[in-house]
Amino acid sequence: MVTPTDGMLAVLYLRQAELPAVLDLIGERGLGAVAFGAAPPATLPPSLPRLGIAMPQRLPAEPLVEIWLGVSRATRGRTGAIDWACDGLHLFGSLQTEAGADIRGATGRAYDALFQLLERHGYPHLVRVWNYFPGINREESGLERYRQFNIGRQEAFLRANRPVSGALPAACALGTHAGPLVVYFVAARIPAFPIENPRQLSAYRYPPAYGPRSPSFSRATLLRWANRTAVFISGTASILGHESVHPGDAAAQTRETLMNLTVLVETLNRESGGAGFGWKDFRYKVYVRPGCPLEPIQCELAAMLPVADDVPFVEAEICRRELLVEIEAFGSRTP
Repeated sequence: MVTPTDGMLAVLYLRQAELPAVLDLIGERGLGAVAFGAAPPATLPPSLPRLGIAMPQRLPAEPLVEIWLGVSRATRGRTGAIDWACDGLHLFGSLQTEAGADIRGATGRAYDALFQLLERHGYPHLVRVWNYFPGINREESGLERYRQFNIGRQEAFLRANRPVSGALPAACALGTHAGPLVVYFVAARIPAFPIENPRQLSAYRYPPAYGPRSPSFSRATLLRWANRTAVFISGTASILGHESVHPGDAAAQTRETLMNLTVLVETLNRESGGAGFGWKDFRYKVYVRPGCPLEPIQCELAAMLPVADDVPFVEAEICRRELLVEIEAFGSRTP
């Protein structure tokens, strides 16, 4: 369990019965709460930014709530449609907006507001973004909604005079069962170091076959200040180069995804001058396509991850139709 003396950015996945023991900690250092398939518990501090995402949690059986903790006492507020909390080093924010049939426009407006908030509050460096919206693989007006999302996101980056390659945040984009476009994010006062995976083509360099605009994210971002290091790993799937591999095989896709994560962690350790991250330093979240069996994924995870029994499995549409599983991770440590 994280304690207030840890002074580390952290994510916790907590069961309802575990919340009372840490409510004081959440009240002091809590930056945000996210629940999947349900609303966040009413016992959480009323000022805490919170989201309920329309993607059911499949495992464990008891619902978990995702809690983000800052490094010191949090200040919280609301600016426009964005609920936010900051700790002097990081800012966590969340917003919801009607997705409708114009996901490109909704995405652009959401990111415009996000970038304006970061500049206004002095946390200009976007480190990690989570994007969830319905019908991600559905075609509208002749183009898949995920590809329209990528257009809207990149247009907002360009309007804000932000790079669309290289220094980009870690990110994911998943499909919900219903509801609005939901975006939540972590920003910082200092820039993060982007990490790419040598086994994969950088997403911002994908060829036009994947859409008119490439996805605007890095494979991971590393944030270092004083003696603390935090790593945000983007949603990672069974992609080699730029191509999906092992279609229809959940076990093989999970093994490929874990290999991508292994190489990515090795790369960040090397490029960071020896951050020393290992499997045990991360908390994981697994997205599984509806109808995909869980057992093959669980077996592969259990062989690799020391905390496989404590990993939330969330049902979601993956950004490519042929992909069955996606894994993200966050880790923080001191030397």
